[in-house]
Amino acid sequence: MALGPLRPLLRLLVLGLWLALLCAAAGERTPGAAPCPRGTSWSSDLDKCMDCASCPVRPRSDFCLGCATAPPAPFPLLWPILGGALSLALVVGLLSGFLVWRRCRRREKFTTPIEETGGEGCPGVALIQ
Repeated sequence: MALGPLRPLLRLLVLGLWLALLCAAAGERTPGAAPCPRGTSWSSDLDKCMDCASCPVRPRSDFCLGCATAPPAPFPLLWPILGGALSLALVVGLLSGFLVWRRCRRREKFTTPIEETGGEGCPGVALIQ
């Protein structure tokens, strides 16, 4: 089989690709890899960190792509509205539960047996047994 002479050539090819990747990684600085302080972004044109505050004035600058936009202001009434809605749901649930319990509970119509005695038509025998 002719695989014997191809093995050293394959090893050289893999080694060459590995060295090429290492050289490319160590060569130029990529825009996202520069250690810039917070509020700044790397400019590959100027080769330095630039302040993101200038992006509203010049939004087409190359470093503005690396600047994070400011998060939107939180809705100030979110928690009071959420708390009110949950409280209302709790009150409605408790009220509904109480009404269902009151409507569907077992009621005893007679708590004590009623016995009728005496009379001429009834010689002392309990009517309800």
